[in-house]
Amino acid sequence: MKTQALNVNLTAELRRYVKEQVRAGRYQNENEVVRDAIRQMQQREIEQFERLFGDYPGAPQGEPTAEDHEAIKAAINRHRDEKGARQTA
Repeated sequence: MKTQALNVNLTAELRRYVKEQVRAGRYQNENEVVRDAIRQMQQREIEQFERLFGDYPGAPQGEPTAEDHEAIKAAINRHRDEKGARQTA
């Protein structure tokens, strides 16, 4: 898999934490620390989605798609618009 560079600005505290993870031998290098953190975030999102929708019949399987995200955003915007209309009425 091809990788691409990404510059990340961290607070001094986070930078020390990343360096300590490498020094302690938990990771080979700083890149691995960041990649693992992102993978864990992805896993948490999947688990949260499954907790919310996993037991419902017809619930989507796997990770949300771009279309799912757009549908969710549209539903939120409709809700906000309806709520705003009710408040001004």
